[in-house]
Amino acid sequence: MTSETGEPVSDADHVTLERLATEVNWRVDAGVAESIPELFTADGSIATFGEPSVGHEALAAWGRMMDTDKPLAGVRHVLTNFRFTTDGPGRVTGTFYVTAYLPGAPASQGTVPFAMGQCTDHYRRTEQGWKVASRVFEPFFLRDQAA
Repeated sequence: MTSETGEPVSDADHVTLERLATEVNWRVDAGVAESIPELFTADGSIATFGEPSVGHEALAAWGRMMDTDKPLAGVRHVLTNFRFTTDGPGRVTGTFYVTAYLPGAPASQGTVPFAMGQCTDHYRRTEQGWKVASRVFEPFFLRDQAA
């Protein structure tokens, strides 16, 4: 496998990056999002809904808000269609689909996703291994919670 820009990453890097991408969402779902800064570079950022949170302190504050305020209480994420390509030495861009489910939808609706969209992550290889440099979520659709 070559390391040319835009080329798919090695199988080993693909597995590592998929695990990293999944871990961020797992921590949100498990109520331990305050710990996500350790998965990000020091200048890392996350932009889901609203302005991005940049840097470890802001990422920890975002995580605490998710853990304590629970703006999406009970959310469960499903991640699919992972694709990782090189962006240059030690840099990768990853995209994947995110489907999010929330409890409490009327029984007549069955199991309907709350949101579906795409995450675009940028990763950097550090001395500690791969880290998320940035994550942006762009929704394809959002279901009204009151529906």
